[in-house]
Amino acid sequence: MICEQQRNGGIHIISAFICDECSSEMVRTEVRDQKYPFFVKQMKKVFYTKHAKSYMN
Repeated sequence: MICEQQRNGGIHIISAFICDECSSEMVRTEVRDQKYPFFVKQMKKVFYTKHAKSYMN
């Protein structure tokens, strides 16, 4: 869900999959890094999608 590529190996969070490469990069990224806002934006998609689905049910 971060890089939006098909990859093997990673973790599932709620209904999203984060590949090993992205999860490693996210852990190493500091708040002041220019990539940080991108990671936050991508992670928000998981939570917004989850809440949208729960309201629909």
